[in-house]
Amino acid sequence: MAYVDVPKDLTNIKTKFIGNFTKRQCVCFGIGVLVGFPGYFLARGALGTTGAFYVLIALMAPFFLFGIVEKDGLPLEVYLLNYIRHVFVYPQIRLMETENIYAYYDEKRKEEKKMKIQTAKGKKGVKVQHGNRK
Repeated sequence: MAYVDVPKDLTNIKTKFIGNFTKRQCVCFGIGVLVGFPGYFLARGALGTTGAFYVLIALMAPFFLFGIVEKDGLPLEVYLLNYIRHVFVYPQIRLMETENIYAYYDEKRKEEKKMKIQTAKGKKGVKVQHGNRK
């Protein structure tokens, strides 16, 4: 009798479109071919066959990578966007800033103390006594 393993997590299974490729892979490969071969034919006259082949690879490789590579279940463009946000957009070291709620009351108390001293000095003939002397 034949034995077939059935995966328990069916979310990792992708529907195939042509052969063993998904629709996403077929579209990315098609765009890569549409960009790469004209670049090859244009570069063949100036660079020769070998140089034009390198141009072909350089033009097609990004499209092939975007079609094939998935990291942590994310397509390459989503993963790269998240990486760029994490490294360049948002700061890596966040400084902890706290707000001292007692500073307001401390300043208010100091101002009241100054006002008392100023009003006491403003009255003529009144002696201001500092401290608790008996």
